[in-house]
Amino acid sequence: MITYTNAQFRSILFGLGYLAQDFAAASKGFPVSKDNSQLTTIKILQAIKNFQADYGLLVDGVVGPKTMAKAEEVIRILQYELNVVVKADLPKDHPFYGPRTVAAVKKFAAQYSSEDEGMITGVATLEIRKNLDRVAKQLI
Repeated sequence: MITYTNAQFRSILFGLGYLAQDFAAASKGFPVSKDNSQLTTIKILQAIKNFQADYGLLVDGVVGPKTMAKAEEVIRILQYELNVVVKADLPKDHPFYGPRTVAAVKKFAAQYSSEDEGMITGVATLEIRKNLDRVAKQLI
């Protein structure tokens, strides 16, 4: 299991749409975060709790082993499906929400989403992830 840094976990929360873009500094590479500060603000704690609730985990706002393991699983599935659908060539052993994942999500959204091109942020919202899952299952 991966042990994510606070910055890496924050990037996952941004990347999966649990933290709003207005909470991130776009000039600092949103949704990828370099902010390694503690995950203790009200918005961060709520994002963690929402993630935990969505995936049937204990909702306590603590990024413990089960929350990290679920985040790793979600990112691995996301990256696998991006590889299948848009040939993203994301490495299987690197379950992080980084620039390559952002680029692959943007590519998918541009090809399969009804979003205006100017609105494509590289965030794999629940809607995008459901659409990606549907398309990937058709191709597998």
